[in-house]
Amino acid sequence: MLQIDIRRLERGVHELEISPTADDLELDPKDFTDLNVGVRLDIGGSRMYVQFWVSATASLICDRTLEAFTQPIEGSFAVVFVPPKEIDAENEDDRLFPLEDGAEEIDLTDIVRDTLLLSVPIRKIAPGAEDEDLPTSFGAPDDGDEDPRWAALKALGSSSKK
Repeated sequence: MLQIDIRRLERGVHELEISPTADDLELDPKDFTDLNVGVRLDIGGSRMYVQFWVSATASLICDRTLEAFTQPIEGSFAVVFVPPKEIDAENEDDRLFPLEDGAEEIDLTDIVRDTLLLSVPIRKIAPGAEDEDLPTSFGAPDDGDEDPRWAALKALGSSSKK
């Protein structure tokens, strides 16, 4: 878990550098390494503005070549911890989180994990894979071993031509 002890923090701005493990963020250690989280806390009364930046090395599979490769990824997000009564249940804002009066810590595990996972590119292309020639045709169909499941479909096609 990625929790920050806020008991001793005074009002004002505080900056932290954290190096959690993949297990701390409930991620697979084979998929994410070299995790770093920079946190900026701005504490004012009953509210706390939290900005964070996360970076890691992700192990990915290239969509084009199906080869494994690693890629640095990074993301950032900001949330506000407020008293629970300030969070409107009907119009829930995903950037507002409850902060009970007298809370001793805030938990950033889910927020940081989600930010990291959303930073993984949708299209995963290994370096140099764009330049590789990939086969786009696989030769003429083999007439000898026809799949018997196609026979019923062919029968339907020939009966509609009559």
